[in-house]
Amino acid sequence: MNDISVSKGVFAHTGSYKIGHSKKKQNRYDYFNEPWYIAYKEIWDIIQMETESVRSNMIHQLISDLKSFVSSVRSDSIDLFDNEIPTAMLLTGVNVPDHTKLFQKIILKLRTLTVHIAILWSKDSNNIKSIVSDTIFQLINKKEEDDTLEIKRTQCNMRALKSWYLTHCDPLDPLIIIISDFESFSPSVLHDFILILSSYSDTIKFVLFFGIATTLHVVHRSLSYDATSKLKIKVLHMQTQVKSLADILEGMIFSPDISFRLTGRAFQLLTDIFLFYDFSVDRFLQNYKLCMIQHFYGKNINSLCCQQKDIKSRLSLLTKEDIKDLKKLPSIAKYLQMRKESNKNEEELNDKKFKDLIETLLMEFHEYITRFLTVLRCLHILVSTLPKAQLGKQLREVYTKAVYSSNITESQEYKECLQLLNFLSKEELLTKLESIERILEDTKDPLMKKFRVNLTMRINEIRNASLDVISGSSKEIVSANEKLTRVQLKEKLLKMSQTHKRSPYKEAQFDLINYLDREIFNVHLSNPSKVPTNEIFCYNDGNAMKQHVRGSVRGAIHMGLNDPQMYLQCDCCKLENEDAIPATLPDLSIIYKLHLESRKLINMYDWLQAFSTIVDPVEDIDEKREIDPKVQARFTRAVADLQYLGFIKTSRKKTDHVKRLT
Repeated sequence: MNDISVSKGVFAHTGSYKIGHSKKKQNRYDYFNEPWYIAYKEIWDIIQMETESVRSNMIHQLISDLKSFVSSVRSDSIDLFDNEIPTAMLLTGVNVPDHTKLFQKIILKLRTLTVHIAILWSKDSNNIKSIVSDTIFQLINKKEEDDTLEIKRTQCNMRALKSWYLTHCDPLDPLIIIISDFESFSPSVLHDFILILSSYSDTIKFVLFFGIATTLHVVHRSLSYDATSKLKIKVLHMQTQVKSLADILEGMIFSPDISFRLTGRAFQLLTDIFLFYDFSVDRFLQNYKLCMIQHFYGKNINSLCCQQKDIKSRLSLLTKEDIKDLKKLPSIAKYLQMRKESNKNEEELNDKKFKDLIETLLMEFHEYITRFLTVLRCLHILVSTLPKAQLGKQLREVYTKAVYSSNITESQEYKECLQLLNFLSKEELLTKLESIERILEDTKDPLMKKFRVNLTMRINEIRNASLDVISGSSKEIVSANEKLTRVQLKEKLLKMSQTHKRSPYKEAQFDLINYLDREIFNVHLSNPSKVPTNEIFCYNDGNAMKQHVRGSVRGAIHMGLNDPQMYLQCDCCKLENEDAIPATLPDLSIIYKLHLESRKLINMYDWLQAFSTIVDPVEDIDEKREIDPKVQARFTRAVADLQYLGFIKTSRKKTDHVKRLT
């Protein structure tokens, strides 16, 4: 037998690679050069760049605080800590699935101070042995390649760590251990781990980071006094996820550099998922990206969703089919119909004139959306601090109401906000108006410049207006002895209110609010869906997004098992009718369709016979025929898969039966 062994040996093989010939590059997808994909990629790249900038600013203060904390620990002698472990508690927010990326950035920034960093996750730290070995393995091995390991996991213990630290590290260098999800760790494991670290803290300088999602009290509830007494705690706060979302939306939705807009039910759906489900900025961005894909995919006319300077070149790339699709857009069709009705003698537009018209409409939409967002910021400043915050405290809340309702200026909340503005003090009103004036400083739009001039004039009037009521001859309208009915009294009081003397400040305030209401908010805050060409820039299909973002998992599994051709797209799985069970279907699909025909309890032997009849048919049908072991193995595996999916379970009443769960 030794003569035929080939377990050791070198075999030469002539490969296809030749020196001097570069490897063929993989062909790009066909749609990479399509106009719609180029437009989508251009906008998404800008969004990613804006998002990364916001995220960097978001954790900048936290990173700075952590660096100063580690630097102070590093500069102090180990004797000063008196067997206490310096501990930073990071309040990262409630239910944040974005912790992984957050701690990755923290580790990257702290590498400049020390390379000895270990990060621990609750899923890998079920007992004290695993948490200690994982910590020491990460601290000693800077790389996890097998050929560069300085210590194996089986050799990881505190004595080995102490020996390595005294040999290879400066006494001032701290070893940083990050407990990423503190609430998910076993309290007993953490308790023992802290006591172990504390027993070695006279020779090894440890620094602990606790990632806390809820509140600081959870530390004292989880750990006993003998463990917390070993910690020298400093609390560091991180910006809340709601504020992070607001900052990212500021760079995405309200940025003039991004042409794509999420409006209507789609925007409300994404914000609701964020606020009520996961608080994950990453998932919000992925859902936002999915909206963009839905908007752009396969629609070359949406390549016109671009900057003003690129509109002409994008229009020139449209084909005749694209022009027809453009004319079918509801807002453009309605605009053309109104144009035709207003001027019946006008000739039919040819392609060139139609493109010129579309170019004009696209330019007008850009101007409209810039004014819309500017005025919306002004409205938000006025109403955000009012009692009950009828229109919302965040800019995204005001934006949601503006793009979801048909007309925000006709809503009851808006009218109540205007009434409450009349009760603002002079100082508070001036503060709000000065903030609005700063928003309008950099505007280049002529209408917004005119708005700023008028606003500045009214601010000066309010600033110089007196609060004293001008005295005048006013006789008593309602006499104490006069007998009036309820209707007459109501009329008298109404007349009194109309003839009531106002102070100069109240007159100027009343004039300002009327001006903002009639000439600014009512004019510039019309819903984007009413503006021609809005379908090119805006996506508001909330129902389509709901199917993709919050799809029915059980329904999808049923569809895939009942009609696998829908997903596999192969001819062998094509069904003549829904009840047919051809032998070419996957085994799991056959088992599933047979189980649908059964009652609450399924006899395993009858089920096997039915499966065998379909996959291995014979001319002479004999119920007691022997089952092929391969067929039985296929059947067993398919049943196990069906049980894993949750459609059946074993029955306690009858051992040779299974119970349906659907």
